[in-house]
This record gives sequence, structure tokens and C-alpha cells, in this order.
Amino acid sequence: MRLTKKSFGSFLLCVASLFASSPAWAQAASIVGIVEGSATLIRQTTRHTLAEGVALKEQDIIETAPGAFVQIELPGDVLVGIGESTRLMLRPRVGKGLTAPPLYLLQGWLKTSTGGAFAYASPAFELATQAASTVVYTTGTAYEVFVESGTAKLTLREGGQTVSQLASGDFAQRREGATPTVARRAAPEFLAKVPRQFRDRLPARGEQFARRPVSPKALGEITYNDVAAWLRTEPGLRLPLLPLWKARATADLTFRAAAKAELARHPEWEPYADPEGYARRMAEEAERRRAREAARRAAAAAAAAAAQGTSAGSGKP
Repeated sequence: MRLTKKSFGSFLLCVASLFASSPAWAQAASIVGIVEGSATLIRQTTRHTLAEGVALKEQDIIETAPGAFVQIELPGDVLVGIGESTRLMLRPRVGKGLTAPPLYLLQGWLKTSTGGAFAYASPAFELATQAASTVVYTTGTAYEVFVESGTAKLTLREGGQTVSQLASGDFAQRREGATPTVARRAAPEFLAKVPRQFRDRLPARGEQFARRPVSPKALGEITYNDVAAWLRTEPGLRLPLLPLWKARATADLTFRAAAKAELARHPEWEPYADPEGYARRMAEEAERRRAREAARRAAAAAAAAAAQGTSAGSGKP
């Protein structure tokens, strides 16, 4: 192991360099190939029922229910299996000049398989793989990463920014409140809970839907609870979601009230979740600035008058 400094922004630059030579990442569609059980697609301000054949877009969010499984196929022959009780965003929007990572795994199960380079982010770690198949489970700062084949670089995003180079068969783990570890084989308790769909090779089905994409069925507008987990993430991820969802605070008073109650978790929502309080605070701050400026000018005038009086008292012409 060695130590290095990395941030979400620097990770995005690394991802950009990985895929800059592959225009397919920017042009080809990502397709939902398999849906088993209940899964939801959040696209902009609407919730949809996820279905096989749906073409995915930037900032799409996939959430799976207990017992569910989804497989998506990304450009570059990347197969992604999404296990139960998982939240994932496709190509989150990021700062100007940066290339978004293909995936951001907020929580849950993920299996990725590709013959080339692939990388994605999560709250606790970043994973860059090379001709690899990996299985990951994460909740908050805890994670388990198993490399079925190929190689991977695991970078922890907190606590010293540790980087681990992983080979086929390696198992990296950090339990809640514990020190990260890397072992030469997966823990039996991890293998016992791996989703059954992850135990076999992921089958590619995207070509079946490439020429006849399916439109997802709308379920209704998002509520605050639908997206609360994303509004409480790191600033680099949640701030670009504000222009996407702020209209809901205007249209839905329940959404606004819930966002207002959680302003400590996402203060950038104040102008939309508490417009009256925000306007009042801005007016108070403006008044304090005017008072400070008036005091500064008065002090400057008093200093100038004192200097003039000293000069006159000295008897100089």
C-alpha cells in the first residue's frame, strides 16, 4: 500500500483520461438489459418503472427493491449488474471542464465486467479496473470489494487516501469503524450474501434493444423522500442536482417543507426551501454591510479630522 492525495475532482480527471480516447463513451447509449423484481428510474423530476430496453441518460438514477436485480450495458462492452437495495447514478453531472464518471454507487451491490479500462466512484472509495470482473457492496463508509478476475486499483477517499493494487482473488474490506484490510481470498460471510445473479457470468442483451428502445412508464413526480439520500451526499455530487430539482420546492409545498427541515444537510437549498427566511437573512446581511461601511467611513472621516487638527495645532503654515 502507499498513500496519495485524491479528491472527487481529481478522480474525475482520471476518469476523463481513461475514456478520452474512446468516443463511444460520449456517443453510444447505455441500455437496460435485464430487470428482475421491482426497480425504479428517477429521470429529472419524474419517477418511472424501470424496464428492459430503456435507454439511459445522464443523471439517471436507478434504485432497486429488496430481492431485485438489474443489468445495464454501457458503451465499451461494459456489463454492470445492480443488486438488491441499491442506489446508483449514471454519469452524474460535474464541474465544467471535467468528464463525469460513468457511475456513482451511493449504496448497495454492484458487479462490473469489462475487457478494458473502467472506473467509478462511491462515497467511500474509487475503483479503477483493467480487464476485470469485480463485485462490490458498500454502505456509507463501509465496503467490501472482491476482484473475481483481472486487476483493480482501490483508492479510499478518506482517512489517509490509501491506494491498494488488487489482483484476481483479492478481497478488500472496511467494516464500520474498523481499519481497512486486504486479503488474498474473499471472506466466507461475504460470499454467502453475494446476490445469486452475480454468481454467473453476466450475459449481454443490449443488442436486442438497441434498435427498439423502450420508453419507461411514469409513476409520478418525485417527492423529497425519493431523492433525500442524494441531497445528503458530498457537495461535488449534490450541487449539480439543485438546478435539476429546485422546481419541485416551488411546485410541491410538502417537498419544500421537508427540504427546509433538512437545510443543515444541504444549505444550498435555502433560497428554494425557505425563500422568506432567505430573503430576510439577505436583507439583514445587507443592512449589516451598510452599517459596517458607514462605520468605516465615519472612522476614516474622524481620523482625517484629527490629522487636520494636529497639523493646525503644530503652527505650521
